[in-house]
Amino acid sequence: MERKNYYPGTDSLYHGLVDASGIDGGHGSSGMTGMPGGSGAPGSPGTNATQATHGGNAREMKVKLSRRIYHDAAARIEAHCLTPSNTPSRQEWLLQAQDMILLQAKGGDGGHGGHGGNGGDGGRGMDGVSSNEYQSGTRGGSGGAGGNGGNGTSGGNGGSGAYIEIEVEEDDMDLLIPIHWDVRGGIGGNAGTNGFGGRGGRPGYGGKGSGSHGIGGADGNAILIAGQHGQPGNARIQVHMKSTRELGARHNFYTSRYFFTLVDFDIVDENEDGIFEPGEHIYIQNIRIQNTGGMPTPSQAIPIHVVASAWFEVYEGETAFIPPSIPELGVVTIKDRLRARIKYPPEPWGRAFRETTQIEFHAALPNLNGRIIRDFSGKRDVVLSYPISVESIRWANSVLPNTKVSMVWVITNKSTRALGRSSEQARNVEYIFRGNRDLSTETDLTVTNGTNLERMVEIDYLAPGDTRTYTQEVVVHSSAETYKHHNFDLVLYLGRPRSTQRDVVQVGNLKVQVASPFVYQPTASFLLIVNCETTKQQIVTQHQLFSSLNVVYDTWNVSLYGGFNRPTDGANVLNNYFGKGLVLFGEDFDFFQQNGTRNAADMIPPDLGFTLANHGTNILFIGKPSPSIDAWAKAVTFPQFGTDPLPFKTKKEVVIGLRAAGLHNQGTSAPISASRLSRTKGNFEKRAAKTSKLLKTKFPLERFQIYPSPQDVNVVIVRQSLPVANRLMICSGPSHNADAFDSLHLIAVVSSLPIAMRMQVLFAMTAPGLMVMKAGETSSVTDLLVPQAIKLSIIHELELEIARYHHKSPWPHKIETATTANFHLKSFHAFIGAWPWEPLDQDRTNLIMEIFAHILRAVKLSGFGEIVIRFGFRKTNMRNYLLAKIKDFLTARTPNGLELVKQLTVRAGDDKRFVKIADKITTALQVPAADLATRWVDSFHEESKVLNAEEYTASQAQFISRANRFNTDNGAAQYILRELVNPYPGIIIPPSS
Repeated sequence: MERKNYYPGTDSLYHGLVDASGIDGGHGSSGMTGMPGGSGAPGSPGTNATQATHGGNAREMKVKLSRRIYHDAAARIEAHCLTPSNTPSRQEWLLQAQDMILLQAKGGDGGHGGHGGNGGDGGRGMDGVSSNEYQSGTRGGSGGAGGNGGNGTSGGNGGSGAYIEIEVEEDDMDLLIPIHWDVRGGIGGNAGTNGFGGRGGRPGYGGKGSGSHGIGGADGNAILIAGQHGQPGNARIQVHMKSTRELGARHNFYTSRYFFTLVDFDIVDENEDGIFEPGEHIYIQNIRIQNTGGMPTPSQAIPIHVVASAWFEVYEGETAFIPPSIPELGVVTIKDRLRARIKYPPEPWGRAFRETTQIEFHAALPNLNGRIIRDFSGKRDVVLSYPISVESIRWANSVLPNTKVSMVWVITNKSTRALGRSSEQARNVEYIFRGNRDLSTETDLTVTNGTNLERMVEIDYLAPGDTRTYTQEVVVHSSAETYKHHNFDLVLYLGRPRSTQRDVVQVGNLKVQVASPFVYQPTASFLLIVNCETTKQQIVTQHQLFSSLNVVYDTWNVSLYGGFNRPTDGANVLNNYFGKGLVLFGEDFDFFQQNGTRNAADMIPPDLGFTLANHGTNILFIGKPSPSIDAWAKAVTFPQFGTDPLPFKTKKEVVIGLRAAGLHNQGTSAPISASRLSRTKGNFEKRAAKTSKLLKTKFPLERFQIYPSPQDVNVVIVRQSLPVANRLMICSGPSHNADAFDSLHLIAVVSSLPIAMRMQVLFAMTAPGLMVMKAGETSSVTDLLVPQAIKLSIIHELELEIARYHHKSPWPHKIETATTANFHLKSFHAFIGAWPWEPLDQDRTNLIMEIFAHILRAVKLSGFGEIVIRFGFRKTNMRNYLLAKIKDFLTARTPNGLELVKQLTVRAGDDKRFVKIADKITTALQVPAADLATRWVDSFHEESKVLNAEEYTASQAQFISRANRFNTDNGAAQYILRELVNPYPGIIIPPSS
């Protein structure tokens, strides 16, 4: 169906319509189906269809166009129909935008032919009489004949389009722009179809046999043809010539209007140096136009304007003109040129200014309300930039006191003309390197070869396309305050052509952090990892936190050392912190001016991250969660490296082989892999799902990747991933102040210590009354709050371990051996093993009872299966196992151990008095429940993965890409540290006692 008011074949909306089209023909009606015959009677014939009618011919139309100006100065088009049409004889329109007027003298479409009716079926023959002792049988009657099908009818012919003549005065030839006409012939109608003959009746049955089948009716036999398309009409434009009347030529006739076609044009910059720079003019010139229509263009010149935009400022009144009366197929070159001024960017850019935009110009009809000529438009992409720029700046983001730092940059002349005071243009080029005014040249940093805080350099001559490298040295005093940031500005100036004024074309900010050297302490429990964006306040906050824990910690700056390699021997410093806590500031930072920002996680290869975590190192990021940290955590959790798969024949052998290969031994550095040639029928997904279920049953706290072998899709490969118990955490700062410390931060940092270390810290801080804290007493780091945080973190980790052990546990399933359970519940056994072998005092008894109550609560039986049946449920077996372990622990350390076990079971089962660990954390540490749920993400958690061949290949490609970027970043960092920093940053290793 055509959209109303849309001209077919275009996206134009017609605003006005003058219609002299023919009427569409009527469709033939279909014949009726014949009635079936009665017993043995023939069916009645189908009736014939009626004839379709032809489409009507369009009527001739003669329209005269004229212009009418109203008091509002708007021009309206008048159309006077000089011959009859289906519309009023006089119409008037005010056209907006790209509205058009359609003159339509289209032939009517022919009607579709009708379909003949089908003949009725013949009746079934009557049955004969069966023979008996009194009479002979008779034969069954014959079936009736089927009725003949009716004849269909042919389609109607389409009507002819008509002749349209458009009259217009020579001065009003621009009125033809919005005029379109449609003189197509009508479309012929489709032919109908003949009816089918009815089926003959079935025979009757009798004592002497059946009758005969009835004869089928004949199909309709009319010869059917589709209607013919109507002949198209034609149109002619009659121009009443004003300019040649005195010569006797009063009228000219044309079969099509004029059309403007843009052939080509040139765009040049004002000073012709090949650069379109802010502040200068851009010129559009040598505009070539062809009249590709069938009549001369209007007798008036038509103005062309540049379109104003976000980057181009136009001058009112400045126009070029399309000359009048361009003959058919004539080509003209406009002598005038168009001018626009390139606007300045809102502010100087830190990088080289470059903006790709589009300059556009169009022609508009002033006597037709400024209507834009749609078939004429000039557009071209233009790259805006300055002829000079600082293309690269290299410097060290973090430096040590008593250091000289070189900052290097390259200035490039991108134009085709020389720059500088001595050049032909005499355009000044200079830069100023300056430090912020809060710099103290006596105690902080000094800019050499300048006025301490500022240095100005003028470039006398820079040839076209030439580049020049400049170096600025900054001295960091030995008394410079550590973890203070200093900002330097590199300001590039360029003189304007033929002017004494100059513009700031680029401002680069070089931020430098004064850092502290790394001091290695073998007794450190934490490694705090900072970067060039870390503030003094953040360092102080972390120092207060670690001091409250009474632990030793080291600090490493990835921006100072270009990653984690020690300057002394190139070894990775993280290898000294296996089984300890890593706390990393997680904000993004500039890493030696590589493309894009980096994160501390980007400096740790995933294989090293896997090794650290698998050696019991808990990793905590402090700061806002980011996609880069999440991507790194996934790469660490599901490593794309490891040993060659060990081949096994059956699924059972895979399980035994993985255990024998040391899967349960904490501290493997390379993931263990196993492979099996599957004999099971079905696709890979089904075989992988069965393997995944088996591994979940046998290794509930382990993760695996399951994927097909690249060499043989029938081989299923199982690769060890990071165990669920290993913790990768992130804790975002409070929303009101990123540098402030709060108690949620405390529990996250405490949780990054291995549980045995936490117990050591807790035992060292134990004192009468220290374990009890009332809600609302404090929310700062105090000797009272830290023990609470340690206790709550231990309960949280143990509950989490048990919950994950039960997660999607299969049934039936039981703990196979106590040794297997010891491997699974690593945190629980680390907690038990951290207690000294000595009798418990009252405070420590209260502490251990509270923790054990939460452990038993985590395995409280619920539901019919767990409470009544019990056998085969993992939680039931786990509860029995834990009760036995707790009983052994309490009876070995207290004389009333059995009584305490009874108290624990009662306490853990009391729904009214028992408080969940999340509620305990929010109450004791005054952490809002919403913050606990959103700000602290405790461990990246995901089940084992099943990867198809494409997913495995993509994971391998991502691993290689990350490794390549790591190597590139490391090379760039080492280049800057060795070439631009003197001396190369060192570390401090205190003498061993």
